[in-house]
Amino acid sequence: MSYAFKYRLSQKSSLATIATAVRALGYSMSLEKGGFDFGWYKDAPGALRGNVYQQHFELDENVPEWLNGRLEAAGLLKPLDPEP
Repeated sequence: MSYAFKYRLSQKSSLATIATAVRALGYSMSLEKGGFDFGWYKDAPGALRGNVYQQHFELDENVPEWLNGRLEAAGLLKPLDPEP
């Protein structure tokens, strides 16, 4: 299986690399004091317009791991092998 991202994000990932991941997920991103604010629309069949706006704030040091989890869930990054 081919994944859009070959490497996991880390504390050393550039802002450009983070922005590429955010775009691939279809999220918006803004920089805030001490962290990043992410936003995206999620399908919600019962909602008036069919989708609901979601928002999430993450501290600077936690952004790479949070995005890695989102990329994995979206099938864009190979999941880590579970430890035996």
